[in-house]
Amino acid sequence: MKPTLTVAAVGDVMLNQPFGDGLPLEDLQAADFRVANLEGPITAGGYLADKIAHLVMPPGTAQQVRGLGLDLVALANNHMMDTGPQGIQDTVAELRANGIGHAGAGMNLAEALEPHITEVKGARVATVSLAATVPPGAAAGQARPGIAPLRVRVSYWADGTINEEQPGTPPWVHTEVMEEDLRPALEAVRAARQQADVVLVQMHWGVPPEWNSPFQGDLAEYQRPLAHALVEAGATVILGHHAHALVGIERHGGALIFYSLGNFLLHWYSGLKGLKPQRPAPFFKPRYSERNRQSVIARLRFEQDGGWGLAGVELVPCRLDDNGEARRVWGDKAGEILETLARSDATMGVKLRLRDDGVIELE
Repeated sequence: MKPTLTVAAVGDVMLNQPFGDGLPLEDLQAADFRVANLEGPITAGGYLADKIAHLVMPPGTAQQVRGLGLDLVALANNHMMDTGPQGIQDTVAELRANGIGHAGAGMNLAEALEPHITEVKGARVATVSLAATVPPGAAAGQARPGIAPLRVRVSYWADGTINEEQPGTPPWVHTEVMEEDLRPALEAVRAARQQADVVLVQMHWGVPPEWNSPFQGDLAEYQRPLAHALVEAGATVILGHHAHALVGIERHGGALIFYSLGNFLLHWYSGLKGLKPQRPAPFFKPRYSERNRQSVIARLRFEQDGGWGLAGVELVPCRLDDNGEARRVWGDKAGEILETLARSDATMGVKLRLRDDGVIELE
């Protein structure tokens, strides 16, 4: 029998209280290696950054993260610098004290880009964490704390004829990753590829569906070219988050791209608990649809056959309850999640089917 390795991945995690019973932890913890995005710092210090909203978790939260069974969390996201450098320092200290790995943030750019590498069942697994969602001042620099950035240049194009016929139509949003960030990010993935058998790229990117222009589809313009570049640099799997909703899956060059796994545990979902608005923002009106509640646990099976290759993928369908905690679903609700993934214009090159046991399988 060939040696195997299983990796389980979920999307966004943000706690401000102990999680309740009912999370599908057995589906997560059965894997050999478990990862997620930690949506904000764990700290009581620092200062609130000058931005619209802040997500901050209280000291001691890393024990709860450990209780979920997570082995590693991504820190490159738009909230990790919500309380400045102190937030990163406190978060990293708590994670280390609880035996949880991390990637994507540090006291300088080299630290933020450094792959986390661990050996699991004889396979070397590297994780690189990157963010295209970079608030002002959040990007790490040569001597500046922050997150691993992939900043995006944005421009707008409005068609005069369309606006005459349909006044109020939003413009087309052009986006492209800045070359000065792309080069070091791709170098980090190449370095990880040279040191590891499996390379996971945790990618914070995209636009939540309720804020996206419907005619532009599920993806921002920069996402697919960026995903392909990361795969060609050596990524085995890209694990996307930030959209706070389930987005499609693409196969490219033998690798898999999960554009967004959705939320797994987000306590600010209900009544915006833990969300601290700072700057007046009349347009900041979060709206939640059924799609915002949809989520999956991605279970990836790798086999060693000369090298470690992806041999199977299962998706455990989940739905957030009113407290923002994932719950396992079956039947019609699992079918709705399958339909969301299958109909997403981000989905390319994969076929999905719902098994009798309620698990979605990539054929």
